[in-house]
Amino acid sequence: MSKPLAQKVALVTGGSRGIGAAIVRRLAAEGAQVAFTYGRSRKQADALVREIRRHGGRARAYAADAAQPKLLPRVVKRVLKDFGGLDILVNNAGVFLGGKIGEIKAADYEQVMRINVDAVFHLTNAAVRVMGPGGRIINIGSVLGERATGPDMSVYNASKFAVAGFTRSWAKDLGGRGILVNAVQPGPIHTEMNPETGAHADFMRSMTALGRYGRTEEVAGAVAFLAGPDATYITGATLNVDGGWNA
Repeated sequence: MSKPLAQKVALVTGGSRGIGAAIVRRLAAEGAQVAFTYGRSRKQADALVREIRRHGGRARAYAADAAQPKLLPRVVKRVLKDFGGLDILVNNAGVFLGGKIGEIKAADYEQVMRINVDAVFHLTNAAVRVMGPGGRIINIGSVLGERATGPDMSVYNASKFAVAGFTRSWAKDLGGRGILVNAVQPGPIHTEMNPETGAHADFMRSMTALGRYGRTEEVAGAVAFLAGPDATYITGATLNVDGGWNA
């Protein structure tokens, strides 16, 4: 039986750990050849490549810092050279820095915007130039890109609102070319960066209808759906994977 993403080439940013690694694994399991970027997690990236190859898939990791967004189009060129095309882009790399307005450091604001907004723009701007009909752009946003749920998060909120805005606008830009653009907005997901035993874990669980953290695989499943053949009439959408956080 053929796999739904066979013959497809995917690029995932921030793919060496957490949600990104789960997405890489799921897309590879669905038959895609997967390129992914990493910042400082080279050992984890290399281990993930070996894991996918052991299971018969094809993967390659590229060192690329999302904090240097203007350099990211180089990754697209390398993927084209190594894989021969690009069908799916998953903008997953992101960072969270909090703080109240009036107290936020300018450097923190600039870092969040570089990684969460500028990197998404520059990479997508390059990727769509080489994508054909049927291409998919999937942005990993956040439930905090839909509403503010507490203090100290204005910069992160703004960055994820921007991702949602890109998603809707790019769907209009690219629909005529047959390229679909959607966003997955996770709620609290158990990762190394946001463990379900962390300082704010009880609050986060209380905000969900299901009373629990999500799993990285649950986010990856949503991405695989949007990348696959059952999502051909979905574009400009934001899919919440949040246990009812934004219900």
